[in-house]
Amino acid sequence: MVAAVRIQELKVGDRGEITSLTGSEYDLSRLSSLGLRGGARIRMLRAGSTCIVELDESRICLRTGKDTQILVQPA
Repeated sequence: MVAAVRIQELKVGDRGEITSLTGSEYDLSRLSSLGLRGGARIRMLRAGSTCIVELDESRICLRTGKDTQILVQPA
């Protein structure tokens, strides 16, 4: 099994499951309201520090700060 990686390390087309999120209470609340929480399955549409992921039928643009981290278990 591959170790979890930061979401920014996924390549276009990669799929994975979010394993953990760290950050401020405000940031975590916003991410959760978008559906980005532990167990959510995503697909990378645009990689990089500002990335676009597909979650269910939605596309979400993310730019995580230095205090926010999303770890993903690649599928």
